[in-house]
Amino acid sequence: MDFGLFTLEVPYKWQQVKQNGIDSYVGAIAVDNTDTLYFDLGMYSNSLTEHNIEIITRQMMEESATDSSDYIIVKDMPILDFDLDADLYRKQNVSWDTIDNRRAKIVFPRISGKGMTGVYICSLWGNSSKVRFNLHGSNLKAQTEEDLLKAIKTLRFHKRNIDNEEN
Repeated sequence: MDFGLFTLEVPYKWQQVKQNGIDSYVGAIAVDNTDTLYFDLGMYSNSLTEHNIEIITRQMMEESATDSSDYIIVKDMPILDFDLDADLYRKQNVSWDTIDNRRAKIVFPRISGKGMTGVYICSLWGNSSKVRFNLHGSNLKAQTEEDLLKAIKTLRFHKRNIDNEEN
């Protein structure tokens, strides 16, 4: 599949979807009726880093009037804070690889279908470049996760004028 600034090998049923970006080259790939992948190539591309996890006790939640949807709630907190490892509650794994001679962060869910699968590259055109890239999908079917992780390895980048790609 050729997006001008990059190519990747994907299953034949996947379809390009053009989108308009304000300050970057963005687009999507329609996998099927439920799974869609998104890419962002520009200075402000998301690093796909999972938000920090905050753990509170049920008692802390009950004593506070704050929204608890952003917290992991446990019955009791261990005596020493560092006995409770927030990584136990993360949704995604992170690995590092080299793709097209670039350092790439690859994220994938710990439980298939629950979390993000994708790739983030901090600098496409060298250390001084601020052009970043991500390609990702959320809560994908297991087969789509597997196909995306294979496709990520085939990414190839082609330095051109980004403004020409946005139109």
